[in-house]
Amino acid sequence: MKKRTTFFCMFLLSCCLAAPGRGEEVGNKVSLDEAVVTDKKTTGVFEAKERQPDTENTVTKEGLDRFGGAGQINAFQATDILPSVNFQSADAFGLSNNRSIRVRGQTRVGSVVEGLSLLNYGLDPGISDTWLFDLENLEEITLYKGAVSAEKSLVPYNTAGTMNRTLLRPDDRFGVTVRDNFGTFGLNKIFTRIDTGLLPTGTKLFLSYSHTEADKWKGAGGSRADIASFGVTQNLPAGSKLELFGTYSNSETNSYQALTYAQTQDLGKYYRYDFNKSLTGIPGQDINYYDYNRDSFSNYAFFGNLEINVPGNGKLSIKPYYANENGYTLAGVARILGSPGVRKWEIEHDNYGVVAQYDTPLLGTDLTLGYWYAVQTPPGPPTAQKVYRTTSGGLTYAGWAVLANPTENHEWHSPYISIGKQLGDVHLKAGVRYVSEMMPSIDLYSTAGLPDVSYPQALNYATIDSRGCVKGHTMREWLPNFGIDYAISKQMNAYFSYGRNFGRPSFDVWTVYANNRAAFTSSGLTAQYVWDQVKPEITDNFDLGLRYQGSKGHVAGTLFGIIDRDKGVNVTDPLLGIKYMRNIAEAIGYGVELEASVHPMDNLDVFLSASYNRFEFTDDIVAAPGSVTKAKGNQVPDAPEFEARVGATYRFYDFSVSPLLRYTGRRYGDVENTERISDYAVVDLHIQYTKKNILWCKVFSAGVSFLNLFDTHYIGIINASDDTRLGSASYYAGAPFTVVGNVTFQF
Repeated sequence: MKKRTTFFCMFLLSCCLAAPGRGEEVGNKVSLDEAVVTDKKTTGVFEAKERQPDTENTVTKEGLDRFGGAGQINAFQATDILPSVNFQSADAFGLSNNRSIRVRGQTRVGSVVEGLSLLNYGLDPGISDTWLFDLENLEEITLYKGAVSAEKSLVPYNTAGTMNRTLLRPDDRFGVTVRDNFGTFGLNKIFTRIDTGLLPTGTKLFLSYSHTEADKWKGAGGSRADIASFGVTQNLPAGSKLELFGTYSNSETNSYQALTYAQTQDLGKYYRYDFNKSLTGIPGQDINYYDYNRDSFSNYAFFGNLEINVPGNGKLSIKPYYANENGYTLAGVARILGSPGVRKWEIEHDNYGVVAQYDTPLLGTDLTLGYWYAVQTPPGPPTAQKVYRTTSGGLTYAGWAVLANPTENHEWHSPYISIGKQLGDVHLKAGVRYVSEMMPSIDLYSTAGLPDVSYPQALNYATIDSRGCVKGHTMREWLPNFGIDYAISKQMNAYFSYGRNFGRPSFDVWTVYANNRAAFTSSGLTAQYVWDQVKPEITDNFDLGLRYQGSKGHVAGTLFGIIDRDKGVNVTDPLLGIKYMRNIAEAIGYGVELEASVHPMDNLDVFLSASYNRFEFTDDIVAAPGSVTKAKGNQVPDAPEFEARVGATYRFYDFSVSPLLRYTGRRYGDVENTERISDYAVVDLHIQYTKKNILWCKVFSAGVSFLNLFDTHYIGIINASDDTRLGSASYYAGAPFTVVGNVTFQF
């Protein structure tokens, strides 16, 4: 049945792709007419890249509106239509706190808004900056992959690339937008935005608010999020400008229950398996009560952009920012402080910094000089984790699992330089970024006998455990990049790029020490020793690409290679009997990507993104002499070798019909590649009616989306570390058939 459904899906979209065009035709194939490449162009859901000597993929405003997800809230979900991107969410809307993303098989995707890294630097399981801005407030999303140039990589960690969100600026004209999304499983999102238009003072402003809620499609619980945002732009003399943006989000989400590998082999039985809806009075079961597995966060951010034109056609930009993340996660744990319990991980971070950049044409080159400074306080790893026991009346305090106090902040200093030069048909670009990451110093406290009080009060009660205290050290790395682009013709160009990216060090080792002090101490290992072993993961990236752009669309192909050093993997130390993350693995990746967007007829747009990716360990993983995990030559867990997204939009009168096929190839949940997860294909169908200047509306739009149209049962998320062994990965079923309607009024 599954193969017949997949065949039908392919046939349905093939019919759309085979539609005849009004341009030149050769048989059933559409010939892309010749066109001169000029400025930035868009062809449907993708932006056509031109002379960039690196690999960039951009989802346009049309792509965000059409394929950005029914919730229009998760920027990572909107990038799933790009080549080599595999985004998974436990729900259909991207609202769940159970989600994952891999790019070219790697997990560490840097996330920025207007080039600024605002929240959660990959150290704690917070909501991060995912819900800071609604997609309705975005102009586009660009994903920089492989060799990321210096000025585009200002994030702590980005071995998998960097995703940048460009905000939709206030409009020159007054306007009001109201949009409502509603659907199955209780989905309802109301979004409102007001643009003041250009005021006599040269000022423009937008204000927006959204409320989103949805039930889980299986089990009890759901998700809720409120987001309020604003943006102000002010014209200044001499062509300079000042911008200020701010946003606040408040969210609560219930987790989905994971499946074991054995359960994935019988999805008919376990497809809707989830957390318990009620308490049983049995501690080992009540840790799986749905309300004991959830998140609650309030985040806000403010950031500015001052651009000053300076003599010599130069431009100085200063971008200060401040962001706060405050909340907690609840999770049932099979064994914590000696027995089953519920862990409350309290998380609060203040992130602040500034990016200062100077751009100028110097001696016929495009010169960029910049400096990024960032601070996270308190830094990760976790500082406050409480434990509760389950009772028939609720949760009862059992003690502190971790209590720590950082005595120094987590800081980044990163100067950078980039130089570009046009030499006839050749465009050269090179740069280098220096990263200095100062790891924090941390005092660990003894938790015995501590009362159930707030974190600041607990510090007053507790005494320092000197064995667990660590002094920070600084990690430094030079990150060079180089690119060359050659214009083969007015329509075609080829490029090569090389660049080095910086990955997340294995900070988790300190938390493991804090929870297992006796085991480490008995083996003669101090907290300072394991803290000093922490080092960053480094990747060297090579891309060779070819782009063609004609009047009927564009096609881009890329060959890529990755050398991954000091890869972080979870390994069991045979001397301690404890599993924790260490930067000890080596891997390589190689593959090919294809992006195409064509409009063979005035009323038909078609796009394709596809990729082949082989990402494998180059050696077995050796945790200690005599302790070897057979990994050499095996595909990294949760990294599909083949992926494809095929979509089309056909317009007639005021209607548009947009089918989308999402294919994900087979994956594995363990490094031995024995826990195999089958490939799957899912079809979505979007139907939209849009009418301009109707009654009092500038634009009225209404539509319906059918997600997972054929109700395919499949495994979406594989929650696996890159060295996960047999039986230790967790799996999440993909969302079932879902219907979502939408209505939009623009006044």
